[in-house]
Order: sequence, then structure tokens, then C-alpha cells
Amino acid sequence: MLVEHEDTYLDDDMRVHYEGELLTGEVIHRDGTGRMVAQISYVEGVPSGPQAEWHSDGSKKNEGQTRYGLAIGEWRKWYPNGQLAAHSVFSSEGCLKSRKEWDEEGRLTVDKSYTS
Repeated sequence: MLVEHEDTYLDDDMRVHYEGELLTGEVIHRDGTGRMVAQISYVEGVPSGPQAEWHSDGSKKNEGQTRYGLAIGEWRKWYPNGQLAAHSVFSSEGCLKSRKEWDEEGRLTVDKSYTS
């Protein structure tokens, strides 16, 4: 199921509903001009599955996966010029394992690994 953000609402537990039911599907977010700026997947009202955002020019802003609201696997973020800004890796439990960041010219500025 693919629905527009305006057709959904949050309950007191911050879960997303559509037509009175917890949403399992994808929500599209649009800017003031109608351009899609985000697409978020949900399972029973909680972010689970692919997530993506775009800059106003249509280029990719970030992407990754969630499970039960936690970031898992690889996440990437880009500058508007297309340069990779960050690459993070999360465990299947949502713990940050590593993170790299670059400046807009592509120079590595952060390179960290984390243990839990």
C-alpha cells in the first residue's frame, strides 16, 4: 500500500495510522510544489523497511533500512552536489558499528568503528 503523508496520522505512541488502522505500507512525503521528498516504509505503524529522502533538486539525500523503528544495515547520506556525505553501518539490533563522513569535496573527515 502506498499512501500520501496527508492521509495518515500519529497516535499517542507515535505509530502511523491510515483509515483508522495501523499502517503497513509506504508513506510518500511531498514538498510545497508536490515533489516527492521522502518515502518511508511501515509495518503496523512503525518504521520498518526501506527509507529514502531526496533533495529539492531530486537528487538522493539519504537512504537506509529500519526494523521496528531502528536503523539497521547500511545508511548513506549525500550532499546536494551528489558527493557522499556519510556512510554508517548498523547491526541487526540497531547498534552503530561504523561511520565515515566526507566533506563536500570528498575528503574523509570521520572514520570511526564502534564496539558494543
